[in-house]
Amino acid sequence: MNLVIDIGNTRVKLALFKGQELIFLLSEEPGSNKIWSEAKSYLDQVSQCLISSVSDLPEVIRKILQQLHIQPLYLSEDTPLPFTNSYHSRTTLGYDRIAAIAGACQLHPGKDVLVIDAGTAITFDLKNSREEYLGGNISPGLSMRFRALHDYTTKLPLLNTGETSSLLGNDTRSAILNGVQKGIIFETNTYIESLRNKYPELVVLLTGGDSHFFDNKLKKPIFVLSNLTLLGLNFILRYNAEKL
Repeated sequence: MNLVIDIGNTRVKLALFKGQELIFLLSEEPGSNKIWSEAKSYLDQVSQCLISSVSDLPEVIRKILQQLHIQPLYLSEDTPLPFTNSYHSRTTLGYDRIAAIAGACQLHPGKDVLVIDAGTAITFDLKNSREEYLGGNISPGLSMRFRALHDYTTKLPLLNTGETSSLLGNDTRSAILNGVQKGIIFETNTYIESLRNKYPELVVLLTGGDSHFFDNKLKKPIFVLSNLTLLGLNFILRYNAEKL
């Protein structure tokens, strides 16, 4: 079985795959003891491991690796990928974006796919039917926009998501909610429409922590996949294993 370890700034995700099937998932803070207690029972079943990390390995992950007795694959800009990477600054391309495109390649081979990752930042990434990653854009995410309005002004309050009933706000709260939320919706729908003009059969995948908030507010068809990044990391691991 394959073990995928995705180490972010605030969460560590462990995913166990049997082939392409996700059979176990754990998401915890880096210092959580639950990572070890939950993981140790299946480590002897792991034959391959990939690690994607934006920071130093937490001690609990080092403990897991000591028990694996296999050499993990560390995702880097030099890792062979199951698609052609046309990004000019490969050393600055986020591993989450690489993994999401790999996931799109596995799920929709031979298709034009736009991946929208709605997290701290919102990323828009495109791969074409020839399995070429053509690049993408990065925009402030939902929480970041709310925070910016509060932090860079003297009077605007810090808000969270909420519903409004009209296109234009009639008080400060509704004006901020509309500006942030509808701004992202208009922005995202415009990306989708513009790319579908060039790629009529475009598949749109939505992932990330805020994906479900925007799912029913975007133009269809949209496919929401919360574990797209993990699926992509497993696909990269399988791709490299086949090359050995």
